[in-house]
Amino acid sequence: MRIIIKSILIALIVALASPVMAQDMAAGRAAYQREDYAAALKQWQPLAVAGNAEAQHNLGVMFYRGHGMARNYDEAVKWYLAAARQGHAQAQTNLGIMHYHGQGVLCDHAEAAAWYLKAAQQGVAFAQGRLGYMYQEGQGVAANRGESARWFQQAAHQGLAFAQSSLGYLHQEGLGVVQDDGAAVLWYQKAAEQGLAVAQTRLGYMYQDGRGGVARDDDAAVLWYRRAAEQGNAQAQTNLGFLYNRGAGVARDNVEALKWWNLAANQDNEIAINARAELSSNMTEAQIAEAEQRARDWRPDDASVTVASAEAGQDFAAGMAAYQSGDYAAALRQIQPLAEHGHAEAQYNLGLIYANGHGVTQDQGEALKWYQKSADQALAAAQYNLGLMHALGQGVQKDFVQAHMWWTLASRQGHQGASKNREIAAGAMSLDQMLESRTLARAWRPK
Repeated sequence: MRIIIKSILIALIVALASPVMAQDMAAGRAAYQREDYAAALKQWQPLAVAGNAEAQHNLGVMFYRGHGMARNYDEAVKWYLAAARQGHAQAQTNLGIMHYHGQGVLCDHAEAAAWYLKAAQQGVAFAQGRLGYMYQEGQGVAANRGESARWFQQAAHQGLAFAQSSLGYLHQEGLGVVQDDGAAVLWYQKAAEQGLAVAQTRLGYMYQDGRGGVARDDDAAVLWYRRAAEQGNAQAQTNLGFLYNRGAGVARDNVEALKWWNLAANQDNEIAINARAELSSNMTEAQIAEAEQRARDWRPDDASVTVASAEAGQDFAAGMAAYQSGDYAAALRQIQPLAEHGHAEAQYNLGLIYANGHGVTQDQGEALKWYQKSADQALAAAQYNLGLMHALGQGVQKDFVQAHMWWTLASRQGHQGASKNREIAAGAMSLDQMLESRTLARAWRPK
């Protein structure tokens, strides 16, 4: 009887403690989000010591980032390990990162792969993507193109940009998957819209060469090369230089071509180095000096660079997983900070959240605002939705000129719905409206 009573008492204590524990976790999250790290630590540390995996993971994050205390990788590993052994997927992912880079532990790719695998099997997109890369390169595991493609595909379907770009490349080259330029374009497009420079460069090449079911389009090639070049991608800078040199998709401008080749040559791009030497031999000293000055004045366009850190990739994947499961509050917590820091895909999805009233009061004005920010970074889906809002007068006055302009920009990137809507809208527009829309589209540049 005593044993039964004791068991009931323990169960009652656990039942009573769980809401308190949940409140403490929530209070810690609220404090952490407002950057009151001391208050967050006060809430989470007792829970972590008591064995709560989420609190242990959060404590690991604080030590890893140096939030509220001196950065301490040894302590971060200790708390991540405690949480990971309980099956905490994000802690497993973070342990993989630390073993891969030798932070707080010896650099050990095999150990990193083992932790990534545990997290990947639980659906963590970043871990899946890293595992795909390790199978591709034979780091910590035997090289296996089929396994590489399998893990990249799982991560790509969750929206992880570098996995999408890598999967596109595998399709383009037929490595571990059937060679398929159309699939390559599809995955490059998704990654490029999230701001990944290497994907933007590859997509620019597909448009320049007319591959993968897209028509040859120098204008679209320039757009994607420029976005990558402005982020400092040497290959994109080289390719953009050639388009300026030939006057393809842009007005011919050898000074601008030389500027881009100077920038790429500074990164030891051999093609740019050779092209620069040949072009310079046919230019005046004044032109060469002007190109050099433009190169010196150039700075990476940080405003156009999507948040691309490992943490951001994890947060976005987590937000999308929450959204797809119907946990809109959790999705909003993950997506909104990324959107506010310029993540184009997060901005687009935040627009969807407000447009549909998922977890928030439906607000077409807010939806319009976030679609606009994303569309300004050339995300085709956002441009398409922005066109719809202008055409339907949702959150803004009806304006077929603006609608047609946004659909034109999205259709340049291969958005089929935008192409169809643009043609429908054209039938209801005057010649002057059509000319205005085309002028706006030609003058538009990503922000």
